[in-house]
Amino acid sequence: MNLLYKIDKVVEEHSLIKHGDKVLVGVSGGIDSVTLFHILLKLSKKKGFNIAICHVNHKLRGSESDRDEAFVKGLADRWHVPFYSGRFDVQAYSREKHLSIQHGARDIRYAFFNEVAERHGYNRIAIAHNLDDQIETFLIRLIKGSGLKGLSSIPIIRDKIIRPLLYTYRSEIEAYAEENSITYVEDSSNEKTYYERNYIRKEIIPLMERLNPAFKEKVYLLLNDITEVDRVFQKNVSSFLEENLFPDRDDLWIDIERFLSLDKETRYRALSSIIDNMEYRFIPLRQHMFLVEKIINSPRPNLTLNLPRGIKIKKIYNKLVFTKKTSPLIFDGTINIHDGINILEPFGMVLEVESYLKKEILPFTKPIEARLSENIAFFDRDKIGRLSVRCFREGDRFVPLGMDNMVKVKDFFISRKIPLDKRRNIPFLLSNHEIVWIIGHRIDNRFKVTDDTENILKVSASVLPEKRDE
Repeated sequence: MNLLYKIDKVVEEHSLIKHGDKVLVGVSGGIDSVTLFHILLKLSKKKGFNIAICHVNHKLRGSESDRDEAFVKGLADRWHVPFYSGRFDVQAYSREKHLSIQHGARDIRYAFFNEVAERHGYNRIAIAHNLDDQIETFLIRLIKGSGLKGLSSIPIIRDKIIRPLLYTYRSEIEAYAEENSITYVEDSSNEKTYYERNYIRKEIIPLMERLNPAFKEKVYLLLNDITEVDRVFQKNVSSFLEENLFPDRDDLWIDIERFLSLDKETRYRALSSIIDNMEYRFIPLRQHMFLVEKIINSPRPNLTLNLPRGIKIKKIYNKLVFTKKTSPLIFDGTINIHDGINILEPFGMVLEVESYLKKEILPFTKPIEARLSENIAFFDRDKIGRLSVRCFREGDRFVPLGMDNMVKVKDFFISRKIPLDKRRNIPFLLSNHEIVWIIGHRIDNRFKVTDDTENILKVSASVLPEKRDE
């Protein structure tokens, strides 16, 4: 089958590109991406979509990298299509992020493609992954111990990313390039077998083909089977997560007991799906699932598991919390508070302080503490001294409303199941260095309004509005 016709059918069947779309093609200069560009250029005239080229110079091969960039720019100039390029120090980035060079380069590449697409209005990003890439990825994941989900096919479309050559063997691409006199550049690093993908391509697959000449085809058929099985499991996982996965600001959480009610494979897939939504480039391995279950089964109520790509999984009492952001100590000083509006920028909060005579604010029959909300508190003004705000410190104590004795704030937090990493982000309102209100949680019993109160202090807390660009 003619490759142009085959790709045309793939584009139609999977709705990869529609009339009027703007397609950014990632072109390295190698045979796969240059051939993809030529095919999409021909299809663009037939289907009525726009096309552009995007290139990343990874600065890994000196003058050869610059040669590739110049070649791709010349390709864009020759066919009068927009050209976007970026130069990045992949080695420095990979060292900083503790990644392999290949993983670091991929991160930078995808980030740049998405940035260009966003800035210039491209709704599709075409990548030249082919069937050989799929087989190589399958073997890499198999060796590393990915679960069934990790072994399934690379998606042909995901968000803006499309892969029109995904069902095409590299031999078909080479034949098309030769028939159509397509010129391209060779990447010398492709010959270096210390890269795992190159080793699999040049050493492992040829060995397997000696044992079975149809090895690639057999792996492709297995990939299809695994993907179908994966769809069945994923349907169950989607149903579970729809009912049991909840947001909490930047985090996601599920009930541990409900999570453990799933069978082992579905638990692994649920974990994969949650992480996939947070960081699509990281596929959890079975050993990661083992570590998750280890913290779940620990008798300790608070534990954290640090995974690659900045993913954290935290056991917080009966919850399993997933986050990519740490909660650092946001403020370690003291802010003086006055009557009126006080902006607590480190806490992202506004605190409004107002004083009233009791008769002005309390013509009600119910005790005032019965009408408190989490963000509004009333105090006996005559018991309040100089006000200030700070965060939690070790050894803090107060008398929670309704109690007579001092308790450790740490014990109060534990009783309220407040996570360790959230505790230092909660502001405390102090009077002459004594805690009068753990804002949003509990006032101190010693400062509450009583029948003998004559003057009332009302304190209201609200979220600081986000700054907006003018």
